[in-house]
Amino acid sequence: MRSSISVCAAFLLVSGIVVGCGGGSYNPPPPTPPTITGSLSGAPQSLAPSATASLTVTVSNDSSNAGVDWSCAPAGSCGSFNPTHTASGAATTYTAPATAGSVTVNATSTASSKIIASAIIAVNAPAAVTLTLSAAPPATLSTNGTTSLTATVANDSTNAGVDWTCTPAGTCGSFNPAHTASGAATTYTAPGAAGAVVLTATATALATATQSATVTITVASNVSDLSGSYAFALAGRDVNAHAYSLAGTVALDGNGNVTAGEQDYNNGHGTLSPQPSGDSITGGTYTVGSDGRGTLTLITNNAALGVTGTETFSLVVVNGKHALLTQTDASGTGSGTLDAQTVAGGLTQLTGTYSFTVAGANGNNPEVFGGIFVSNATGAFTHVVVDSNSNGSPSTGGSNTGTYTAPDASGRGTFAFGGDNFVYYVIGPEALRIIVVESTETDLGVAIGQGAGPFSKASLTGNFVFKNASAETGAGSYASAGLFTTDGNGNITSGFADVDEAGTVTSAAFTGTYTLAANGYGSIAIAGGATQHVTTLGVYAIDPAINPLDPNNTSGGGGALILDLDAADIGSGVLLPQVASPTFTGNYSIGYRGFTPAGVEQNATGQVAVGNGSFTGTADSNTLPTVGANLDVSVSGTFTADATHVGRFTLPLTVSIGANPPALNFVLYQASTGALLWIETDTTQYVSGSIEQQQQ
Repeated sequence: MRSSISVCAAFLLVSGIVVGCGGGSYNPPPPTPPTITGSLSGAPQSLAPSATASLTVTVSNDSSNAGVDWSCAPAGSCGSFNPTHTASGAATTYTAPATAGSVTVNATSTASSKIIASAIIAVNAPAAVTLTLSAAPPATLSTNGTTSLTATVANDSTNAGVDWTCTPAGTCGSFNPAHTASGAATTYTAPGAAGAVVLTATATALATATQSATVTITVASNVSDLSGSYAFALAGRDVNAHAYSLAGTVALDGNGNVTAGEQDYNNGHGTLSPQPSGDSITGGTYTVGSDGRGTLTLITNNAALGVTGTETFSLVVVNGKHALLTQTDASGTGSGTLDAQTVAGGLTQLTGTYSFTVAGANGNNPEVFGGIFVSNATGAFTHVVVDSNSNGSPSTGGSNTGTYTAPDASGRGTFAFGGDNFVYYVIGPEALRIIVVESTETDLGVAIGQGAGPFSKASLTGNFVFKNASAETGAGSYASAGLFTTDGNGNITSGFADVDEAGTVTSAAFTGTYTLAANGYGSIAIAGGATQHVTTLGVYAIDPAINPLDPNNTSGGGGALILDLDAADIGSGVLLPQVASPTFTGNYSIGYRGFTPAGVEQNATGQVAVGNGSFTGTADSNTLPTVGANLDVSVSGTFTADATHVGRFTLPLTVSIGANPPALNFVLYQASTGALLWIETDTTQYVSGSIEQQQQ
């Protein structure tokens, strides 16, 4: 019997699949598409804030080629993309946020809206750009001196280097070059004038990355700064508390040796250099340190002077033609000056009109007198006008005539008028130091020429500062200083002064009037009593080309010599024009004379560095008849400018003497950058002096 298998059955058997057979059909499902993936490249592990990176995603299995959308988290603070959509393999620029943190960048398939690649990036603040002075400047540098400076910048990816600057601009020196690479040296050259400067290195890449250093520019002093013939003069008290005056001339060889000289000394109590010759200076030595401070020793032929004929002084150089002096031996304490003689014996006659003042004592009574004298070429004073104040009995307008002798080869001469005999020492044609050589009368002073003249009230127009102080110790001791403005027509429109009178201190405003005749003779009347008993001053005008503090200085000239003509106060001083906008910074020589009502006198000279309110330095003092000399004493303080009265400063000053250094109170009045006047305003002593800028 034949068997038969259907087609369907055969197919199923061959296929090994058991299904029902019938008349239906089969439709298989569509294939699943491959998953879209992406490969991210360019993502760094970290970036600096606001830094950029180029990111790329290559997309696989995207048949539509729809590309990539870029995003990040946390939203709003994770940075940005440009563009935010790219084709597969195309780059976007990612910009990190400005603040540090951690962000996630995501690449999303545009076709599937699914993240196909991501990366975490740490946004780290870069190490700050810093700058270090790897070769710091010295604390002090001589005028016009040079030094090499180096600064190193760290973390500067741009390698931009260093910029060099200094202040005060225009007067602080220079750099060569003014820009250097990190670690490369520049040469700094100091200015020609002494002062405090601030040197600054700044990273070019970051203006806030700076390093600064203050350098004190000092006068390059040595003994050669003082060379030639000099006139000197001092006033003070001897070890027996007698007032004394000393004036003379001395020859300095520039190598530290005194080669010759002559002098006159007078204490009004029996010690007077022989007349008419004076004392001979047979030798001596001098030193000058880098800060201008030094010593001067004079050997005389008079064993009654100094210590068995040898006088010792501390000095501080202001410039090569001018120094301040303090006697520091055991025989006496005094303050004064040393000034180059520009003509010495070359001046054959005193001709012209001079203003003068002298101050000291007649016996035990203080006295001052001054005015004007007119001299001719034949040895005569044809006209002398004198104001005086002797022991509180003022008189004005006295008239005299007199005679004089021509100076010798050392610049020493004599003159006489009004019953007094004088010796003078020439500084220049219009500057003389003068000393009274009467046995019971010791006075010291100055005569300064009036120049071409004539004068008038208009000659005293503008702003002025003044200092006026006692000539002697005692109950009437006082010191005063101040400033005022005149209208050129006889009126003091405004003024302010500080007065320490027998321990009573007044600081007050004032007004007043003044006179000034064609011959330079005048007066000041201070109204209202604001300055206690300092109400009437004699005024004697000087050549506008002569600086009364430093007669060889071509700047700061003019003004007047002044006397106090009040019954209660007996003193002398100086009136200086006040220039506009002076500065008060740099190295200054200081000097003062002070005393107490009990008869103790102190004199001092020194050098200080001034800047940004700081006033620090070293001084030598001598206090007699007690204490004696204190050498190399530190002085320090912080001065404050008076916002109302321009040119006035207050200065609490600490002097490092003993276990409990005294704290003293000073007031300063500034005439110019180069000259200030100062007084102490304490109840225990009455001090006045000058502060003068050191210069070459």
